[in-house]
Amino acid sequence: MSVFIKSFYQKTFPARQLLIRQNGEVKHVILPSWVQLTVAVLVFATLAWISISTLRVYSQTNKISNIQQNQLNKQLLWQKKVSEQNALYTNQLEQLAILEQKQALLQSMIESLPASISKDSIQLDSNLESPISERKEEFHAPLLDEEPNNKQVNLVTPLTFSARYQHLAQAYQKNFALLDSQINKRHDDILAMLKGAGLESALKQHLALSEQKTAQGGPLDVFDETKIPTQFLLIADKLLLLNNLESFLTELPNSLPLPAAKYYISSSFGLRKDPMNNRRAFHKGVDLAGWHKTEIFAPADAIVLRAGRNGGYGNFIELEHKNGLVTRFGHLNKIKVKKGQLITKNDVIGLMGSTGRSTSTHLHYEVLLDGKHVNPLKITKALSHVR
Repeated sequence: MSVFIKSFYQKTFPARQLLIRQNGEVKHVILPSWVQLTVAVLVFATLAWISISTLRVYSQTNKISNIQQNQLNKQLLWQKKVSEQNALYTNQLEQLAILEQKQALLQSMIESLPASISKDSIQLDSNLESPISERKEEFHAPLLDEEPNNKQVNLVTPLTFSARYQHLAQAYQKNFALLDSQINKRHDDILAMLKGAGLESALKQHLALSEQKTAQGGPLDVFDETKIPTQFLLIADKLLLLNNLESFLTELPNSLPLPAAKYYISSSFGLRKDPMNNRRAFHKGVDLAGWHKTEIFAPADAIVLRAGRNGGYGNFIELEHKNGLVTRFGHLNKIKVKKGQLITKNDVIGLMGSTGRSTSTHLHYEVLLDGKHVNPLKITKALSHVR
């Protein structure tokens, strides 16, 4: 076998003679077969090694490239998820801000309800009792520089949040609707009463005066109306108007100037036979009979226009109230106020007597609206239905 191999490479690589010319001399170099074979093997081995190394480098490069591309794809996917959830988080915060403004307005309206509307009638949902802002910590938006392998997006799922949001939105809708119903009823009752009492002109004066700027001020704390439905804002406006009407009621002489148990009506408003001459005459007020020196009270806040003797009225007081209303008190035993004095409702202004054109102890009481006499009993009766 070895003889065959030796014969094979000798035939394949026969001895060769190389001529090398140097400095004018020619040298002969003989390359035996085994040297040629060795060189060929080395060249082949080198080429094989280079090829294998190249393949390995190429394979490793591809692997690295694939890993890098895979990491890049993961990072892009992560950033996409982060971007989507940041958008969701922003949307959730916006919805929370809407709920906060609804809650702030609702709470403000409840605190501003007049005494005529019971706060107990407003059935607040338990979820509305604590500020929405305290629950913001439940919602966390991931940062773009967070590592996807180490962090997880901690965000309330859209379905869970949507269910909670819808529940709260419905609760606010229900409560504002309830407020609207209560406000409308009270508003209609007051207007019906004022119409029945003939006080429409006094109301117009009050509303005109209320539009004028008075002594007001304080830090500015407004609602973000862009986040509150228009229908809720309209209900708030109704409450403002109602409170204005309630304020108007307090300015009216809405009660007779005597304690209920200390008088009786001895002569009504309107046509009657005069007690002195028995002739037909128009009685411009009502006569309230009672015990001598019974205290007479101011039926509303006022300023004293007149206080003293006044012909048939005897000892007489005239009070000017707001909105064109004036009250008069005659036949007093004693006057306890002075002209120009400011008095408040229920202040004692005098004592019942029988001075002037009078047959016995009583109070002659008149009410004027814009200079025209009106029936005091009609006003007090109408106002009694809306207290």
